[in-house]
Amino acid sequence: MSTCTCGALVEHNDPFNPYSGNKCSSCFIGYIEKKILNGVPRRVRGHPILVAVSGGKDSLALLSVLFTFRQELKIPSITVVILEEEILDIKHERQQTIQYLKNHFSGLPIIYTNYSNLFGYSLPDLVATNDAIKLGYTPCAICGVFRKQALFNLALQHGINFIALGTTLEDETATTLLNVVRGISRTKKNQISTSNIDEHFKFPERIKPLARISEDLIRTYIKIKQIPTISKPCPYAKRSLRSEITPFISSLKSRDPQGSFLYNILKTRHLLKEMTIPQQPLYQCERCQMISHQILCPSCRIIVKLLKSDK
Repeated sequence: MSTCTCGALVEHNDPFNPYSGNKCSSCFIGYIEKKILNGVPRRVRGHPILVAVSGGKDSLALLSVLFTFRQELKIPSITVVILEEEILDIKHERQQTIQYLKNHFSGLPIIYTNYSNLFGYSLPDLVATNDAIKLGYTPCAICGVFRKQALFNLALQHGINFIALGTTLEDETATTLLNVVRGISRTKKNQISTSNIDEHFKFPERIKPLARISEDLIRTYIKIKQIPTISKPCPYAKRSLRSEITPFISSLKSRDPQGSFLYNILKTRHLLKEMTIPQQPLYQCERCQMISHQILCPSCRIIVKLLKSDK
């Protein structure tokens, strides 16, 4: 038994926060919510937000805080997007997530759609084709491209300029390391010099309020708040390169519970981003008409390669 900074007694089953010491459940909740709110850029205020909800702990924690503090953040509206990859093991639990959202977030608009509706193929279909012809894509590479493309275009369709993602400190660190492994600067091929999109067009911006918060803290937050999450992991996750980087990140966390190693990696990422990523023109995809940084969007490039190789 110990004492919280507020004076309350902290029982052994109350959360221990490695970033700021022992806290009672109430203070812990306040601490996490304040960190999430601090992660919302001020430029978002006054604008509607699209929140991508997978049913996992991170996206549901983000939605809960944004919804609770929408008045303080001056967010006029929040729209939830649930993208169904059509993986049978996960689909049932995702339906439970939708029911939870309807019960606990009254009046919140929910866009529920799937890959087949948006692209003509489910993720299992694309993975099966890719595996059969040995084209070389990992399931996560396919899914990531399609998910990003879908979120951007759904935001555009609903006139929303900001997309909120439940990306944690570990996620951002893993992405940074993956970019280094794959090569930071990649040349865009077959790109013409002029865009076919109006020069005043604004691409939706992604925001990541959890990017400096450890997933361990989010897990504790979800547990205290008793928010139900999808328990089954994606069956394709073990095939990703990210899954091989995750143990390394865990070892860094065990060496430094304060998270300095992970924060240092993020600092490096921001420096490299400023040095290597030029302004990119925008196009309307020649195949599906979705907005992209190339004349053929990433999703259509994958589909075209799969269709050609499958013949």
